[in-house]
Amino acid sequence: MQQIQGVSLKKFPNSELEYLSISNQYCDAKIALQGGQILEFYSKVAQRPLLWLSDLNGYQAEKAIRGGIPLCFPWFGAHASQADLPAHGFARNLIWHCDQIKQDETGHYIHLSLTDSEKTRKYWNYAFNLQMKIHCGKNLELIFKLQNTDEKSFEFGFAWHSYFPAHTMQARIIGLNGLDYIDQLDQNKIKQQAEAEITFDAELDRIYSHTAGQFVLQQGNEQSICIASSAKSAVIWNPWVDKAKRMADVADEAWRDFVCVECGQIASATQSLNAGDSIQFELKIRDES
Repeated sequence: MQQIQGVSLKKFPNSELEYLSISNQYCDAKIALQGGQILEFYSKVAQRPLLWLSDLNGYQAEKAIRGGIPLCFPWFGAHASQADLPAHGFARNLIWHCDQIKQDETGHYIHLSLTDSEKTRKYWNYAFNLQMKIHCGKNLELIFKLQNTDEKSFEFGFAWHSYFPAHTMQARIIGLNGLDYIDQLDQNKIKQQAEAEITFDAELDRIYSHTAGQFVLQQGNEQSICIASSAKSAVIWNPWVDKAKRMADVADEAWRDFVCVECGQIASATQSLNAGDSIQFELKIRDES
């Protein structure tokens, strides 16, 4: 890896997994090479973290890391027909290659990639090139680019499974009023959101297939995170009390500390990509406090 000011390659404690430590005038960040996953983003401008990361991660090879922004690809949730395949696909569990790191007056740019291999073809028998470009500056910006290098078309879904720090019972999510959603806690029934803001007073797990891609996570009158994506689906999730207790990598009371606002292309908004074609999506996260 090339030497860039403010960037170092480190290992997690008691683990062989590596991560990039990023520091510049705007932020401190941590990016795991497994999953091409940004784990931490501390805004020096807002003087607070914009992502939540579980304290109970063991950082084990091919085991998903809870928190930050995992990438679910090439499917979201359980596989549609084979329950024994990895939940949320394989991209978050494999080591990505660090292709390039650049720095300028706006911060750092990290370019990561994942291509098909014998291992991925066991799960999804297509040739592909997947790239993740992460800009760590005043804001956090991600670009997901997928190229179909196969000789046949394929369908895929994906989601940035973003975890945001929040006092859950004070959190409000704006930007989904009037939209249909799949209620995953009620037999996947299609419902319509009538309330202007989503609030949390129990477990919540909703898939919005088609959105405008603009959301605001608010707490009180002071803290606000804007989430903007060119992808058209969103998932809103919090495990609440009972499910958190069943999750080995989430502390029993940690449900109080985060909400997930996940952007992607899932459910009826999954994509088809012809042989030789490519497609990309963007995600921008900024503090608006």
